[in-house]
Amino acid sequence: MEPPRSPISRNQSNAGTAIALAGMVLISAAMLGLMALVLPQLLGVLVVILIFAVPAAFHYVIWGWWLSQARSVESEEGEPGSEQDP
Repeated sequence: MEPPRSPISRNQSNAGTAIALAGMVLISAAMLGLMALVLPQLLGVLVVILIFAVPAAFHYVIWGWWLSQARSVESEEGEPGSEQDP
């Protein structure tokens, strides 16, 4: 059985994943941009993708922020020693 990871190593692996994901997104965007230069019809497809992707990304970020706030409030309320009705 593998011992649990420390929080530091978990954050480091998350940072590596985030950097790799950001790199892949940038490379994909550059490739799509080059393809749009060659095929002007592709620009319409890119606009449609952005119309759906931008609101989805905004919703994802806002939902994640709200959920993390709700979880921290919930964990503070559930701590021992806090006033709760029996």
